[in-house]
Amino acid sequence: MAKIFYYDSAGISDAIITAGTFSSPTFTVSSSAVTNEHKINDQSIAEAVSSFHDEDMIRISFSSAVDVRHILKYNTVADTNDLWWYMSNHATNITGTDGTSGLFQFDSDTPAGWDLISSNEIKSKQYWFIRSEDGLFQGLAEVIMGVKLDFEVEPDIGISTSEQFGTITNTSLGGIEYAYKKHNPKSTWILNFKNISKTFRDNLANMEQNVTNFKKFVYYDGTNYNYVKLGKTLKFTEVAFERYSVSIELIEQLS
Repeated sequence: MAKIFYYDSAGISDAIITAGTFSSPTFTVSSSAVTNEHKINDQSIAEAVSSFHDEDMIRISFSSAVDVRHILKYNTVADTNDLWWYMSNHATNITGTDGTSGLFQFDSDTPAGWDLISSNEIKSKQYWFIRSEDGLFQGLAEVIMGVKLDFEVEPDIGISTSEQFGTITNTSLGGIEYAYKKHNPKSTWILNFKNISKTFRDNLANMEQNVTNFKKFVYYDGTNYNYVKLGKTLKFTEVAFERYSVSIELIEQLS
């Protein structure tokens, strides 16, 4: 199965998040409409948006138009209420009269965990909107927007995986050991590539410049969505003309 990185290529972590209400075709700012709306871009899946009722809406405002084809959202619980995703170059007119606004995608059933919605083509808009419709939508904790990074080739055979135990062990003066558990174990992955193209190298370098060692992103291993950070900087070595090797270390994020 194809492996993919989903990361914040649109810059939602720096976007302005605003609560409001929806009455077609207009978004109206209302600070009391949604609680904790900023949770969707706080780099954590620990806490979710609340009080996201029927016809409440969250606006995601970028400084200029951003390219989006994939939206990956994390829900702390499953929810069967409808969730509508809109886009516009107008701050309040959702369906718009400019011919470039409207519906990006529609969700009728959101499972717990990571869930992907996509468009058939890249959409470039400045304002993006999330509308709760049918009732109280619960559990929306994080949103990643942008264009995914597909692996052009599979990593070399022998992907290395390990666990980082979240315990500290100390020894008393009498020689008795005791441990303090700081957190649950974290999985780590090391993906090795011996021969990749310049294009894939450049795409990886662009992603690294975006996420650095700060932003969390998702590594899809062909089966599971894994919330991770880069464990170290990427070091590219030219092994032939415009062919490169690189090792990628990923560390699981628990929240």
